[in-house]
Parts: sequence; C-alpha cells; structure tokens
Amino acid sequence: MNLEKMCVKIVCILTMQLTVGVIGAREPPTVSIPGQGTLMGMYMKMFRIQRIVAYLGIPYAQPPVNEKRFMPPLVDNLAAWDGVRNATTYPPECWSDVRKPLKQHDEAFMRLIGSPKRKDTSQYDEDCLFLNIYIPDAPPPPEGYAVIVWLHSGDFTVGNASELSPFHLVFKQKLLVVTVAYRLGIFGFFTSMDFVAPGNFGLMDQSAAMLWVNRNIKLFGGNDKSITIMGHGSGAISASLHLTSGDWSTDLFHKAIIMSGTSLSATSVREPRTYAGSLDQISSAFGCFRRPTADLLGCLRRVDAQILMENSPVMDWGPVIDEGLSNITTPFVSDDPRTLFERGKMLKVPVLIGFTDMEDSLDVSMGEVMNDGIASEMYDSFIEDIVMNGISSLESNESCGTNNQAVLDAVNFVYRPYPPVTDPIELRKRFTDFNTERNFAAPTILLATHMSKMSETYVYKFDIKPKTTAANEGLPQWAGVPHRYDQIFVWGLPYWIQLENQTQWDNADKRLSDIIMTLWSNFAKYTEPSKLGVYIKWDPFTPAQQGVLIIDRSFNMSDSTSLNYNAMQFWNDYYPKVIGFASQCCNATDTGSSIHTFVNNGSSRVIVLFLSILFVYQTVYLST
Repeated sequence: MNLEKMCVKIVCILTMQLTVGVIGAREPPTVSIPGQGTLMGMYMKMFRIQRIVAYLGIPYAQPPVNEKRFMPPLVDNLAAWDGVRNATTYPPECWSDVRKPLKQHDEAFMRLIGSPKRKDTSQYDEDCLFLNIYIPDAPPPPEGYAVIVWLHSGDFTVGNASELSPFHLVFKQKLLVVTVAYRLGIFGFFTSMDFVAPGNFGLMDQSAAMLWVNRNIKLFGGNDKSITIMGHGSGAISASLHLTSGDWSTDLFHKAIIMSGTSLSATSVREPRTYAGSLDQISSAFGCFRRPTADLLGCLRRVDAQILMENSPVMDWGPVIDEGLSNITTPFVSDDPRTLFERGKMLKVPVLIGFTDMEDSLDVSMGEVMNDGIASEMYDSFIEDIVMNGISSLESNESCGTNNQAVLDAVNFVYRPYPPVTDPIELRKRFTDFNTERNFAAPTILLATHMSKMSETYVYKFDIKPKTTAANEGLPQWAGVPHRYDQIFVWGLPYWIQLENQTQWDNADKRLSDIIMTLWSNFAKYTEPSKLGVYIKWDPFTPAQQGVLIIDRSFNMSDSTSLNYNAMQFWNDYYPKVIGFASQCCNATDTGSSIHTFVNNGSSRVIVLFLSILFVYQTVYLST
C-alpha cells in the first residue's frame, strides 16, 4: 500500500505534500537576512510536478518571555545565528486556552480539515513569535510577488499560523503568502487597566510581523509596495483594527481582505474595566498581591506559562480600548472603533470584505433542536434572550428594565412577522437571518460604507456550500454557509483535503475554488477582483450604490431580494438611536428627575415604537 492510500486526513496529506526534499539535483533554497543570518528553506511538493518554496519558523520579534511577558513586542536586536538556520519545520504554537470548548462551526471545520480536536501541550510555547513564508517556485516578476499576510481566526484564544495550507493559493495564483503567529488569550490580551500592562499585545505582535515583512520581504522575491493583510473571524477583526491603529500599522500594508468579522460588531472591542473582576480572580489563583499592579505583574511573570494558562480564569480575552493606559507606547485602539470610522480616522486603503449567509447557524442551532424548525413562541423567546443579553452588557442600562423592554419592542417591530407566521421552517430562516444580519452583515456594510468614501471597496455575501456531500458531513441539511466554510474555497481545500472513505471532491467545487482564489488574488495584485481570469461583474461598493456580490452559482450583484438592506439600516442607524434614547431615559431615572414618572409610565416605549414606525416608513415608502 503506497503512502497516498494510507493517508486519510490532513496530517498525512501534509506529510505527503509538504515534504522536504531535493528535487532532482537542486540544492535547498537559502536566504540571508541582514542582522539575523542565513535561512535554509525547503521545497514543498504535491503530485511530483507541483511545488513551492517555504521558509518556516522565522522569528520576527524577541521572545515574549520572563520580563517581556505582558509587554509590547520588541523588534530590535532580533534572534541572530551563526551558520545556516534550518527553516524547514513548523515552530511551536502560541499557547491556546485548551479548556474552552470549541464553537460548533470551529469543531465542524476542524473535523473537515482533519485537525485534532485538542493537541498535546508539548506543541505550545510562549516563545512563539514566528512567521512562515510561502513563495512560488518561479522567478518573480520585476516588481516582485504581491504579498498576502494571513491573520488566523480563533476568537483571540485559539488557532495557529499553520492550520491552513496556502500551497494552492501560492502555486496557482503566483502570490507570496506570509502566515503569522501572535499571542493569544491571557498572554496576548491581559490588561491591568493601567500602564503596567495595557493589553492588545497580540495585535501589536501582528504589527511587529508586518514591520519585519516590510523590511525583509524583498529578499524572498516579494513586493514591499503591495502587501495585503487578510484575516477571518478574529483575524478579520484584527485586520479592521489595523485600519484605525494609527502609528502601529501606518504604511505597513496597502490593502485589506476582511472575512466574517469586523471591529464594528458589538463585542469586538471592550472597555478595559470589563476585565476588572478577573484581576482579583487571577491574583487569588496564583497567590499574588492585587495591588500595586506592578507587583501583580511581577508575580504573574514568574508563573510557568502552562500553569498560568491552565489555572487562570476562563475568560473571553480580546482587544480593549487602550487610550491613556500607557505612557510608553501609543494606543492601538484609541477609541470605540465606530467613533474612529465616523471621524474618518482610518487608513485609506482598498478593502475587500464580506460574510456568509448563515454565519452563526451551527451555534444557534443547538444540536438537533432546529431540525424541524422552531415554533413562534420559541422564536420570540430566542430573540428576546439575545437582545436582552446584548443590552445588559451596556453599563448605562443595567438598572433600566423598562427601557430595555422598549429596545426589545423596537427589534420586534422589525423582526416579528406580520401577519403572524406559524411555519416553523420560515421562522427558523428568519431567526438565522436575524443573527447573521445583527452580528455580521450590518457591521460589514457599515465598515464598507465608511471605507468606500475614500478608497476602492468590494463587498461579497458567500452563499454557496460545497457540492461534495462528504464535505458537508455533520452540517444540518437546512443550514446555509456556516462561519469558516468560505475558507474551503479561498484556500483551495478541494485540491488538498482528502475526505473520509477516500471520497473525491466534486469537480464543481474545484472550479469554484479556482474562481474564488482568482478573485481574491486579483484584488491583492490589482485591486480589481475581476480584472483577469474570470468573467464576473463585481461592481465596487459606494455609499450611493451599495452593491454586494452574491457568491453562488450565478455570481450576481445584490438587490432587495438577495440582501435585506432594511435590516442593515436598522442595525446601523436606528438601533443605536433607540439604545441611546433608552440610555438617556435611564440616566434621567437614576438622577431622580421629573422624567422618572414619564419613563415608568411607558412613554419611552411609545417613543421607541414611533422611531420604529418612522424607520419602516423611511425604508419602505420613501424608497419606492
């Protein structure tokens, strides 16, 4: 039995296809990096004749260990070596919080690509600030290869730079791809809410990696004037934060591809005080003094990395607004991202951005609960729980139950079917649309609206699943395209993932992957996604013509039947006004003013209802 038949999933596939070896009489490739040393890379090959060049595990910052833990990355005096450094094996991964259960879409996608559910802890290390470079095995064009810098997903707590292979994107599209490892969880986003540890270290790592790429990518045949950052999920949130990070990322990239996530969604960025309670828990867990924070940090820096990860409170660590928290570095997130975009405080670079048609379908499906649809009572209950949980996190609304009900009334005015609908299948579709529109579609359209005022912007909605049945194993039949499943086509999975029982990928999926890889690569190379190699009309998104490419078998631009523009306007314009009104009424109630009786008599709900009616009138009647 040959090796190919023995291999079932990605681990074996990668062993077969990403092999170090001398092809013919060729010597291993080498590159000399000023100030560091000489690297020996390798040829990755597939099917004998397909190959690319790779350099793995290149350090781009000093190891963030000991006193450098909970500090911005240091990019001077990088690791240097004598002789030739072997860059043919993947480096250790940054510590992930293995205690947190994977989300349903992550678990399904990892199962598809054959990644183990949980890895041995020996594969993790705090010394993890490395990047990998993948290059076409061909002479570069005179200006060099266009460069994509990939920021992986994983909710800022899991994920790694090598979970997806860029082989076919590099081989077929003649791009140079850099994948970046950055600190995660408590190591990447711990904040002491002051200058001792402001937070956002994982984002700073990404900027440090981009700085290294700018300084050195020419040595690998890359074009340092054509660098595109590309991210998915938390990687997409990161990419959109780089648009507003000021000095941290200015001039370090020239375009951005932002997939299924933005910094404008409600939970993407938090106030530092969100983590105030965790500081008490952490100090107690490790026997550290809570104050002063310098003593707390000194104590935590002495804790072994694995012990720190496995015994710290399970938290949703992530980006925070760090304005005023450091007297050493400039803030990475100087204000609420929505405010920064509204003030035009973003980089003027072309953007390609989009979402799938059912982003949260697996996580809201609750196993088999929705297989037969949902009843109207369940529909109302689900929406109420989501809305109330969302607004309860707003500090100004914590004690305003009446006004929170007014906000729910506004959401129901838009999303509760009228005339009433009892068909459980239709209600299930409405509920999944509610989640996607609220959390992904509306923030995407809002960011595109801001960016399109000053630079070329292209927006898509990914609306097609694989035709290969085995690739959809474990997905409910009714579900559309879940979170992460667009990456099947972006990374050319039909060409390198071997499915269960030796199932072959449908040729239609390979053709679709070729199209998607071409569109994404055209954007990185030429800014215009449909410039070469595809017969698809993809109009730019503008504030006046908000066209969205619907990626299905037809590839048509959007209209009112394929995209709910009214929902986008509700979440981006009217919902914040309703929240603001409820908050103002709350403040008046708390101060004991004469408006107290006015609010508690329910008039606030009447006014919110009026705002909702006005919204419907403007979006329906004035648009006809």
